[in-house]
Amino acid sequence: MLHEALVNYHQEFLEEYWDKMGEQDDLTKTVETKKLKTLRLFGYQWTTFVDNFGYYKEIFLGFVHPFLKEKDFENQLVLEVGCGSGRPASVAASFGAEVVGVDLSEAVQTAQSLTEHYPLLHVVQGDVYALPFRPRFDFVYSVGVLQHIPDPQKALASIAGVVTPGQSLVLWVYGVRELWYQPIIWIRKITTRLPFGILRVISITLAALSELFLLIPHRILSRIPFTKKLAGKIPGRIYTRFPFRENVVGWFDRLGAPVTYYFSKIDVETMLDKAGFDDVQIIARPDASASWVVKARRSLA
Repeated sequence: MLHEALVNYHQEFLEEYWDKMGEQDDLTKTVETKKLKTLRLFGYQWTTFVDNFGYYKEIFLGFVHPFLKEKDFENQLVLEVGCGSGRPASVAASFGAEVVGVDLSEAVQTAQSLTEHYPLLHVVQGDVYALPFRPRFDFVYSVGVLQHIPDPQKALASIAGVVTPGQSLVLWVYGVRELWYQPIIWIRKITTRLPFGILRVISITLAALSELFLLIPHRILSRIPFTKKLAGKIPGRIYTRFPFRENVVGWFDRLGAPVTYYFSKIDVETMLDKAGFDDVQIIARPDASASWVVKARRSLA
């Protein structure tokens, strides 16, 4: 009964005291359950929200700036970990890279069909905990993935195994969120349990409300000289630059992902050090909710 109660109601406790508890086989099933829920959510997300490639170049470059620019991809062999529907990989391929995109969810089918016009883009279904590659890539990147993996440290250890020693890994991950974000963290206790169809309706509704009460005011205030500073403090302002459907995807992602971590700068540095990376550089992503753009070198030793 104790084990069932912990599994059902106190999964955070299990994660913190994993190595001090017995019944490891049963506890492993709990982590696998989180993994399966994550696969289902993102499998649905990236097979449902697919009409969103045309404007993604700006978003992608924002995730990797200043560590990667368009010219850095030309004639390079790169790996994307967690390719989803293929949006980032398609941008990287358009820059002239040969791209291998890996994902475990059913979204690989969408990615394959939506990116087949790029002959040097290869989609592979594989597990981030056991990546099926040798370390031969010029660099590896992953955007918006690590924070949703049940065991990010294990994932980084696996990624380290496919990064050529001396070469780079570039990440974009969530940071510790601002105070205004706390209600979203609270309501996730409910929304992560909802059927995907209902969650989609809620996401559309919240995107519409944020458009009305946040984005439209931002557009107005940013055009008035003495209110520009105030406009720069409005949450979610980055979505003023993109179509409404991107705002919907954002809400679906933040409300539905079964696992979401919010990393401090020290968290990121520590995880990368344990995984065998050095020369870690971390900067805050500008004009967006708290998040980190990270570059690290695979240790030579």
